[in-house]
Amino acid sequence: SDGMSGLSNHVSFILESYQDFLDAQAAFPDLKAGTWGGKGEIALFGDLGVPAVDKAVAIDRLLEAVQAKREDTIAFGDAKVDIPMFAYCAIGVAMGSGGEEAKAAADYVTDAVDQDGLYHAFRHFHLIEA
Repeated sequence: SDGMSGLSNHVSFILESYQDFLDAQAAFPDLKAGTWGGKGEIALFGDLGVPAVDKAVAIDRLLEAVQAKREDTIAFGDAKVDIPMFAYCAIGVAMGSGGEEAKAAADYVTDAVDQDGLYHAFRHFHLIEA
């Protein structure tokens, strides 16, 4: 165990401007700073977190807890923050409305969220039939 069980690993905040993110990054250089939210790469929120923790680590912990297999995983995302998750999971699916870096890192790019992207991806991977 890394001693972090039960502890929150990040703090999120609303961005009024991208400068808010830059200021937080400068004020807390020992933490991993990120942005998220919005359409594509438009940031609405910032966060500061533990450098060694990302979405891949979270999925690994979840699989361990539910005793599931990594080869049975499909990750859905739309931004750079999702790239470690795409790399970790068996299949990475980027939303068509996502950023270009996320799309390039994914195994499959589906339609935009507001164009039934999840539905089309679920059909593509035979997770649903209708």
